[in-house]
Amino acid sequence: MAGNDVLYICATDEHGTPIVVSAEKAGKTPQEFVDYYHKKDKEEFAALGFSFDIFHRTGSKENKETATHFYNRLLEQGFIYTKEVEQPYCEKCKRFLPDRFIVGTCPHCKAERQYSDYCDSCGSTIGSGLLISPKCITCGGVPVARKSKHYFFKLSEFSGKLKEYLTGNPALQKEVVNYVVNWIDNGLVDWDISRDLNWGVPVPGESEKVFYVWFDAPIGYVSSTAALTPKWEDYWKKDSKIVHFIGKDIVYHHFLFWPAMLMGVGEGLRAPDAIAVRGYLNLEHRKFSKSRNWFVSIEEYLASFPADYLRYYQTAFTPHTVQDADFIWKDFQSKVNNELVASIGNFVHRSLVLAAKLNGGVVPSSEGLDDEDTRVLGEITASKEKIAKLVEGLQLKEGQEEILSLSGVFNRYLSAREPWKEKDKRKVERTLYVCLRGITGLSILLEPFLPFTAEKLQKMLSVPKEKVAWKNADAELVAPGLKLSEPKPIFEKVSDEKIKLQEEKLGKMAQ
Repeated sequence: MAGNDVLYICATDEHGTPIVVSAEKAGKTPQEFVDYYHKKDKEEFAALGFSFDIFHRTGSKENKETATHFYNRLLEQGFIYTKEVEQPYCEKCKRFLPDRFIVGTCPHCKAERQYSDYCDSCGSTIGSGLLISPKCITCGGVPVARKSKHYFFKLSEFSGKLKEYLTGNPALQKEVVNYVVNWIDNGLVDWDISRDLNWGVPVPGESEKVFYVWFDAPIGYVSSTAALTPKWEDYWKKDSKIVHFIGKDIVYHHFLFWPAMLMGVGEGLRAPDAIAVRGYLNLEHRKFSKSRNWFVSIEEYLASFPADYLRYYQTAFTPHTVQDADFIWKDFQSKVNNELVASIGNFVHRSLVLAAKLNGGVVPSSEGLDDEDTRVLGEITASKEKIAKLVEGLQLKEGQEEILSLSGVFNRYLSAREPWKEKDKRKVERTLYVCLRGITGLSILLEPFLPFTAEKLQKMLSVPKEKVAWKNADAELVAPGLKLSEPKPIFEKVSDEKIKLQEEKLGKMAQ
């Protein structure tokens, strides 16, 4: 909307042991499993208003080719070596057991049926060989130790370059940089990039080994760009700004592994300029957990509420930090009703109803605007500029708050002018003109945050599509004399009954 050349890239991450385990549980092949979820994710993300230029897959031909190229380059540069490691092996299933194929008791909290790398109960990372009473997840047998040749990436050789990249980049969150630099100072360990599996990107020359999922997954950023455009190198090697959005659980991979891989491959590939890290999303003060029936699916949400309500609420409690956020149904209701409905929705509907009632639904002219009218219109310009800076700095929560603040300015202006009491028709028309300019301004400023609402507003006021651009937020987008369509509320209140139903559904699921 700002006129920049932007590509919005995403892909389903289709490899790794969790996929194989989940596919086996579902009675599907891994390919059937990822095909189902790629289609489902694509449909649900579109329903939420995600405007990806490409929604690709790490299982794609492009990603397999690019991952193999990365490996060959790193091998040529001397950054890959092999060594034998002891791996758990199930004699009954006749296969090595990577992380998610083993369950046992957590050594920290003693919770049972936990995977060998992470405890879902206490959130602790479990070191290799520390799981108590390990068992094969498929047959329940006790694994034995067997040696296997694995491929390692010399991450330790990039300590100096990584530290320079992290500390010399002011766009990276300081709290995360300090955390990661601490790992570097304690000494980086070379990274095992292979797994004894047959699902994934094959290691060249090996029949039963694939790359560790976190080797080929970030390569998906590059390969998805290449699948989208033959000019992909312009975005990854030239004068561009690369931004990644991630959760805090994958900081290690994106701040260390990925930049080091790019440095090792060379060829002009650039590390990210900014990596926006977010905390976890909890649900009613507890962790989301499908296994414990404590979750709300996107499908269930969209069956009951508009996508923009979720977009607004999520943005409202997600600052540009790694702190965790909490989805609480009553808080969701309060934010929607007291902010979206009572402020933005109230201003828009009141203005349009008054325009219909007091001016026959016709857009009045701007003739004779006074100082207060001009001042209020100037608030759109100030907000436009402020929000642009906030979004550029990844401060999306604060950007959305500025829009709410702007709607407050217009609400107060309308209430102070009281056009329903005014006898001077010209004064009434001036007030309505300013308010309609406020609505067209909001329709532009809201678009990155609430795209469906913005589109509804633009249609309601017949804003020409070619004028929908950030620079035009404070312009006259609707010509005086235009007859407006019949006003309709853009938001509806979330009822107590709807919220009670959601809370009860959660309670029943958790029993």
